Amino acid sequence: MADTSDPEQAVGTSVAEEPTVRGRRKGQAKSREPSRAREEVGDFETRLSRLELYVAGEESRVDGLENRVEGLAEDLEETRGEAQAAHNMALDKIATESEVLRVSQAEEVSALREENRVLKGEVEKIKDDLAMLKRVMNQGSGADPSVSHAAHAARMDVPKPSAFKGSRSAKEIDNFLWTLDQYFRALGVDDDARKIDNAPLYLADSAMVWWRRRLTDVEKGTCTISTWDEFKKELKKQFYPENAATEARARLRRLTQKGTIKEYVKDFTEVLLEIPDYPDLEALFAFKDGLQPWVNLEIERRGAQDLATAIAIAESLVEFKRTDKSKGRDGKSKGSGDKGGNKEGSGKEVQKEGNGKKGWQGKKDTREGKGRGHLKLVNVAP
Repeated sequence: MADTSDPEQAVGTSVAEEPTVRGRRKGQAKSREPSRAREEVGDFETRLSRLELYVAGEESRVDGLENRVEGLAEDLEETRGEAQAAHNMALDKIATESEVLRVSQAEEVSALREENRVLKGEVEKIKDDLAMLKRVMNQGSGADPSVSHAAHAARMDVPKPSAFKGSRSAKEIDNFLWTLDQYFRALGVDDDARKIDNAPLYLADSAMVWWRRRLTDVEKGTCTISTWDEFKKELKKQFYPENAATEARARLRRLTQKGTIKEYVKDFTEVLLEIPDYPDLEALFAFKDGLQPWVNLEIERRGAQDLATAIAIAESLVEFKRTDKSKGRDGKSKGSGDKGGNKEGSGKEVQKEGNGKKGWQGKKDTREGKGRGHLKLVNVAP
């Protein structure tokens, strides 16, 4: 078997024996040459057989190697598939855990923000209480008169605003918001958050239902009410009547003096407050146009150029006539011998003239004293 598996050694042996054969060949006769040829052929065939056996063995070995390589390739492909599946599974698991972690962190951050907001409100309240305490202490020690005055104003009994019940009246809404502003100013509340937190305490009925609904929207994030102006805007948006300014302008054009000047001034001012940004010159014209002619003429004579001056002049006429009424009671404007029912000289008639058109255009007073009294009223009134 050693000779079969090692053809090189067999060939080397045959080559080493060849000189010996040739040496014999020299010492033998020529008659032995055919036998030597046969021996050489036999040796060659033997070597060839051995070579073929060797080649066949090598081919078997090569086939075995190829089979092993193919098996390794299959194992490698299978291993690669398993590794890819494990990789994908790991990525999916990591992605799921990351999403869960993200949601958990978002919830925790939201909770922390809400807690921070609550704590911030409490800190602001504590700051306000501390500032109030400092002002009270300073007042007690007399350190600063201005601070003492502020502390006294903060301690005074400020009347609370009346509750707004959701009436769709521009006048009531404007009065309610104005009263709230004055109330917060008197208490020294300047922070918008505190105003928004305290204002709903003065809402009732449908107004309170509206605020609860808006508060739910704020918690859901569908709207934001973070400033005092936004709160007032939302309140007006809900309850302020549509075309309120247009209706107020129409009422202002139709408004005329039907009673006393004081009543007319009151009605005119209330209607004017319902019209935002009404020009002063137009307001002056509307005010004079609704007055009785004699009052309008007096305002024109004094040259009033703005509404405030015109109102002051009109109200001064009323006040002057009341003074003149007292003079009538003293008997200076009242005829001593007039018992025939002429009431124009009485104090009551003088008040009527100062308050309405009918008193001015009524019966003529033929007495000299009455005429002089009226002229003095128009010219001397401040």
